Amino acid sequence: MRQDDFFETVQNGQYSYKRLNHDFIDGIRRGLPVGVSDDDVAYALIYLLIDDLPMDPEHEGLLDNSETGAVIRCLKAVLWRMGVEFEPPFHDKRGYYSFRIDNKNGLNTDLTRVFVPAREALERRERVHSGGGLRGLRGELRNLIFAATQKPEIVWRDVAAGTIEITRNKQHCLLYDRPVGVSGLTWGELADWWRLQDGNYALPVEALRKALRDRLVGSLNEPERLMLDSYWRFSVSKGFDDIPALLPQVFLHYDPLTQQQRMQRAEGQVLVRQRMDFLLLAPGGRRYVLELDGKQHYSRNGEAAPDLYAKMVREDRRIRLQGYEVYRFGGSEFISKQAAETMLSEFFAELLCV
Repeated sequence: MRQDDFFETVQNGQYSYKRLNHDFIDGIRRGLPVGVSDDDVAYALIYLLIDDLPMDPEHEGLLDNSETGAVIRCLKAVLWRMGVEFEPPFHDKRGYYSFRIDNKNGLNTDLTRVFVPAREALERRERVHSGGGLRGLRGELRNLIFAATQKPEIVWRDVAAGTIEITRNKQHCLLYDRPVGVSGLTWGELADWWRLQDGNYALPVEALRKALRDRLVGSLNEPERLMLDSYWRFSVSKGFDDIPALLPQVFLHYDPLTQQQRMQRAEGQVLVRQRMDFLLLAPGGRRYVLELDGKQHYSRNGEAAPDLYAKMVREDRRIRLQGYEVYRFGGSEFISKQAAETMLSEFFAELLCV
């Protein structure tokens, strides 16, 4: 279910605008059939609130104060039908602003954290009832292709189960094919998986970790290596095993055609940003994308390129709506290695609250 499904288009003369469809929301709250499951409705409502609540209650956002209250009441009713008790610390948009002020905009006012109990309950329920696939933030998460130095060729081994197999360039990338739960993907879990790869089973712990680190670093350029090295040292200082793993060069999309082949086809467009620089799968189902921006992100031949920049931020908005949190770093931040390591250590500590 999409956020747009909760809205209706109103025509006013030559102008049109969207507003909350109160009849639809009331129908959902009262349990009337809408053609989708309560699970899907609950996820969609949660992310509508996460996206819209930070907007100014008087001047911005898709929802005004009363509409926000109606969406929260609807979400609580849907969750209650599913046996999930959830009581947010506010009842409308103004209440959220008061909650932030009272708590001095602390970490507990982060909306993704506020809704973690509800999402964890939904995921537990989904595992019990489905007996299989885990839902990521906004969809199924079954395969992670990462540390890629060349584009792999893949086939669907089992379409219904979402199982893929790399049939070409397998040696140039890694495929993590285990379920990723609400606790995210930690270094300890990644190392357990790495131990089962060819030649790694008999390695002692330190040698296993070094082999994993060397494999990840091998897919990176110099600034990216600095980021991974800094995070690796940070993770070791915090105990390593329970710290979320930092996955480099992760495929966000996959197009079997090359960019040149795709551009020659009238019916298809090139997928933007097929790979992410880094991905962290953190507790609470949070997905952090870390991007290192060189000049190619905003210039051509040394000249500013507004269209490149617009394309980049447009894609940021799109994947943010899919549940990813995007953090960008400028290339100039990595000129001084010492300054970069200090900056990164502070960033990771604040990001993960450890």
